Amino acid sequence: MQRFLVIALFALLAADCTNAQQAKPPLPPAHPQPVRVKVYPVGGEVKPATLIPLDVGQIPKAKCDMRQRGTVEFSLLIDTTGHPRNIMFLRPLGTDLDRFALNAAKVNLFNPGTLGGKPVVVAASLQIDVDTCVEISKDAKGNPVSLWHLRSPLRQKLRKLRNPPEEAVLAPIKASWKESSRPAPRSDYFGGEVTPPVVLIGADPLYTPKARREGIKGVCAISLTVDPNGLPENVKVLRPLDPGLDQNAIIAVSQFRFFPAIKNGEPVAAVITIDMQFAPPEAASPISDFE
Repeated sequence: MQRFLVIALFALLAADCTNAQQAKPPLPPAHPQPVRVKVYPVGGEVKPATLIPLDVGQIPKAKCDMRQRGTVEFSLLIDTTGHPRNIMFLRPLGTDLDRFALNAAKVNLFNPGTLGGKPVVVAASLQIDVDTCVEISKDAKGNPVSLWHLRSPLRQKLRKLRNPPEEAVLAPIKASWKESSRPAPRSDYFGGEVTPPVVLIGADPLYTPKARREGIKGVCAISLTVDPNGLPENVKVLRPLDPGLDQNAIIAVSQFRFFPAIKNGEPVAAVITIDMQFAPPEAASPISDFE
């Protein structure tokens, strides 16, 4: 068995966001000044938000080389304009379906929650059932690519969130299906107003036959950015061990899912290092920890 050990925590990054491509309702500013808002618990006079059905267009009847399906659950805040904010994983799968479901969650629109008929910020959990077909094709250069298609319409359920925050800072809207980010103008270490990412799902790297034959053991250090949703990005080897083990470490870390770093009530991107520890299978046992 292989082991992974999260040991070093480094600089925070801030997300660079684009305007949503939705005609209605109007978007709030893409880069507003951080403002702490009250989050109203649903119940009594506070009416819940309701999901506006997402139009995914005509579902193509494509050849299905591989079928992937599953259910992903998120926590989110719904602002007074009906846009989802602070989307974070509650129950991820640790597969590419997480990204597919996250993209769907980002382009959702809602009828906002209300208090006395006026829109207010409310918290909710969103469960998305995804049934996809992956078609293996080739790009213009002949390289293999995976094309994802829905096999059936998305099924989404909006529910009351347990233990919602009393206040929060709304993260900027990301409405495109591709995200961009830029380094923050400053960096901080975790502590005080900033809490570090927390691993929700980890993965052990595979030990290669070559490493077993040669008795290779040690640590491959991986650097990555945990984005504000809890996905690993910019995964790369910081300190190599062996080419085959290094690649397997990258693959394993790419399957990690996190509760993101929180700064003053707002989910933010953060750079961390994960040590992937390798040893012959009979000599290792899995562990995970932050230092």
